[in-house]
Amino acid sequence: MNFMGYIRPNGRVGIRNHAIAIANCSCANGIINRIAEKVPGIIPMIHTYGCSIPGEFDRWRRVLIGVCSNPNIYGVILVGVGCETDDAKEIGKMIHERSGMPVFAQIVQDDGGCEPVIERCITQARVLLTQAASCRREPAPLSKLVLGTQCGGSDALSGITANPAIGYVSDFVVENGGTVLLTEVAEMIGTENILAERARTPAVADKIRRIIEAEELEVRKYLGPEASRIIARGNIAGGLTTIQEKALGCIRKGGRSQITDVLEYGEAIGGRKGLVIMRGPGYDPVSLTGLFSTGAQVLFYSTGRGNPLGYPAAPCIKICSNSKTYYAMGGDGGDMDINAGAVITEGLSPEALGKRCVDFLLEVCNGRETVPEKHGLGGALCVFSASTPL
Repeated sequence: MNFMGYIRPNGRVGIRNHAIAIANCSCANGIINRIAEKVPGIIPMIHTYGCSIPGEFDRWRRVLIGVCSNPNIYGVILVGVGCETDDAKEIGKMIHERSGMPVFAQIVQDDGGCEPVIERCITQARVLLTQAASCRREPAPLSKLVLGTQCGGSDALSGITANPAIGYVSDFVVENGGTVLLTEVAEMIGTENILAERARTPAVADKIRRIIEAEELEVRKYLGPEASRIIARGNIAGGLTTIQEKALGCIRKGGRSQITDVLEYGEAIGGRKGLVIMRGPGYDPVSLTGLFSTGAQVLFYSTGRGNPLGYPAAPCIKICSNSKTYYAMGGDGGDMDINAGAVITEGLSPEALGKRCVDFLLEVCNGRETVPEKHGLGGALCVFSASTPL
C-alpha cells in the first residue's frame, strides 16, 4: 500500500514539506521570531532550552538534530548566539549529513551581530520556501511511515474507545511494514509484565522492565506514598483513579503487535520496524517533541478531556474518547478530528471505528489537514529534562 509523500535525499519520506527556523539555544529565540514575522510560511521552533544544563548536552544535541532531520522538514534556518555549549554551524553540518536537506546556519557573535544575521536569514528563508514549493508528492510505500502515538487529558473512556482505535491503526501500520512509536513510560507503570510478554526477544523484554521499573523508582523518590496517583486533576475528573488504571488504557495505543525495540528519548529510528517503545515522559508537549525527533511524520493523539494540542511540523490527529467532550468542543468541524465516543452513543463497532481511523490516517498522509493544522494550534518545541522525571 502506498501514500503520496515527499521523498528526501536520504530515502526517508515526509508527509509535509515545511521550512523551519530554529534557535540553537533559547537566547536566540528573539531572532527566530523576527525571521518568522518577516517570512510568512516559515515555522518558528521556539524553545526555552538553555545551553549548559549539566548532564543535558547529549540529549539536547540528539533532539535538535533529530527534529531538524525529520523528513517533514525540507530545510532549516539555524541560529546560534556563539557562546553556547554547542556550535550552530557544526550542528548544521550534522543535520545536513543525516538528512541531505539544505541547512543555513548563522552565529550572531561571529557573523556581524543580530541585524545582519536576521537579514541574511530572511533572504535564505525565502529561498527555502521557493525551493520547497517546487517539491511534488510521489508514491511511497507505507513501510516508510513512522507513526507516533500519544494520549493527553485522558478519561475513563480513553482506554475503552479512543486508545484501542489507535491500536487498530498501529497494527495496520505494522502489518504494512511501517513503524509505530509508543511512549509515556510513567503511564506504563504496572503494565511492565504485560508489555514484556509482547517483546520480540528476551533482551527487549529486559529493556522494557528496566525502563518502567526505573521510572517507578524515580516517581516514588519524588512523590512517596502518593506515587500511584500521579495523574492530573483532569484525569481524576474524567473518572480515572490511579496510574495503573490509566496505564492499562495507555498501552492499548500499541495494538497487539510485537515490541521490537526500546529507544531513548528522541533517538533516531534508523531502520527499526514494527512497534517500538521510546523512553519518554507523559508530559504531552515534551513527548511529542521526542516522537518527532525519533522520526514520526504523523501523530495520533487521543484525549477524553479535550486537549487541543498539536505539533509545529507534524500533523496531529485528535481522537476524542467520548461524545460529550467531542460535541462540547464544537462537534463536526470543531476541535477534534474523530469522535471515538460513537462506539458508545451511536452503536459504531470498534472495528468500524478502527477502519475509520485508518482511512483518516491515509488521507492525512496524502495531505489532508488535521484540526490543529487548520486552527494553527501547532504546540511547541519542548525537550525532556532529567529535572522533570515524569
